[in-house]
Amino acid sequence: MKFRNCILALMATSACLSVCAMTAADKDEYDKLGLSQVEWEMIKKADMSKAKLHNLLKCGISITEYFKSPWKDLDMSESEWVYLRCQGQSSVDIKTRENNQSVSAASHDEWAPIRSFFLPGVSQIARKQALKGWTMTGLALLSIGAFAGYSASAKAFQPVPLFFLVSDMLWSAIDIGIQVQREQNPDAARFSNNIFGTKCFLTATINF
Repeated sequence: MKFRNCILALMATSACLSVCAMTAADKDEYDKLGLSQVEWEMIKKADMSKAKLHNLLKCGISITEYFKSPWKDLDMSESEWVYLRCQGQSSVDIKTRENNQSVSAASHDEWAPIRSFFLPGVSQIARKQALKGWTMTGLALLSIGAFAGYSASAKAFQPVPLFFLVSDMLWSAIDIGIQVQREQNPDAARFSNNIFGTKCFLTATINF
């Protein structure tokens, strides 16, 4: 019981110190700017310059919104987000714009599975999936090297390494195909991944 009372006393003291730290000048300033005491404390704690503060408010950006760092969720820089907001775009507008750009980029990548079939791992590396991409590329190079080496030493066609090469090419193509499908239609992709993968595998195997 005594411990609880001590905690409550410390919390009350901390709150009092925070309020007491606010001068009359501070109160006048944040009142004139239409800010709350909580928002003003956030500004003071972040040591935000007055120029930056006035720019945010001029652009219609609330302090609460700013300190949520929405640009991180949108995968853009703070300066780019502030610029778009200053151009009159709301956070919803910016998010919609980013989503539309992602869908557009995905739709222009419909040939990626074919490229990935002939160049295993290259598309994955370009998408910053280094471990998976280099594994695919390494398997392809090893398979080609083994095919050339075994065929040369045996002085005859040795097809076994080509089986591993084709399997690697199919893996690369199907993997990228699923990723592109998810980007184009995230909701439907959950239900069609297995069908898509099986169909691609059977089609490529028959054609081969």
